[in-house]
Amino acid sequence: MKQLQYFFGLMASLWFASCDSGVETERISPDNLVAVSSLISPQDSVVRVYVYQGKALDELARSDAAIISDAQVTIEEGGILHSLVFDAKTNSYSISNQEIKIAASKRYNLQVTTKPGLVLKAACIVPPNPDMLLIKGWQEGNDYVFNLDWPTLDKVTFFTFRFELTDVIFKPQLGASSGPSLGFITGSNLFNNKDRPNKLFESKISNAFRAEKVALKTTFYSLESNAFNYLKTKDDAYSWSANTSGLIPNLREPQPVFSNIQGGVGIFGAYNQAITVTSIK
Repeated sequence: MKQLQYFFGLMASLWFASCDSGVETERISPDNLVAVSSLISPQDSVVRVYVYQGKALDELARSDAAIISDAQVTIEEGGILHSLVFDAKTNSYSISNQEIKIAASKRYNLQVTTKPGLVLKAACIVPPNPDMLLIKGWQEGNDYVFNLDWPTLDKVTFFTFRFELTDVIFKPQLGASSGPSLGFITGSNLFNNKDRPNKLFESKISNAFRAEKVALKTTFYSLESNAFNYLKTKDDAYSWSANTSGLIPNLREPQPVFSNIQGGVGIFGAYNQAITVTSIK
């Protein structure tokens, strides 16, 4: 489930989306507003769906009070209906992926029915299995500079990625107290493959060659359109908020955060991933 932590870091504020004036709620009253959130992937061991009750803008949103634990949650694929069970430890509805078997290029239909009778629906198609990314790197002093080739257009439409250092063995010595560290990535790393930059993405690992051993782990996420549009508009909303204050007004109007939940707000999307480990030393 580690890959979900990456996305849920970006999605943290979704649980109380009704409290965000940038979220399009289609004029649903707060009492009838339900927020749903789920990203599914073939790589997950457990599929989870989060369901929360909305609140009015001037009400205090408490996570324990907002949880909806008595809904009926199902995911359908190919005429087979799977029921999810509420898990009090994670405050989500869950099902083992061994049972539901999320697979590439298949369509999944989500339905949430609350006890008062509200019905929310959404659908997504899991992206095809992506190819492994090609990492090209070279030594510059004690640093390792690298770039990655963009994925082919016919296999990936939307994507993002993350880098991690792994298998690090470093012993501080006199004059070499700092170990390997990844360069900071500026800007958004959510990409529409058709609009990607011409220049390859480039970064570096400082002090990589001061270590006895170090490797670069690259996780590539192929996103379907719902997941991409939600994450991109949420990222834009964060940027708009961060650059707006009473003293520094933003001349650009805020845009609604993307939602594909019929009858409510939130996201039901999918991704697929590939992992490349590049041994540096």
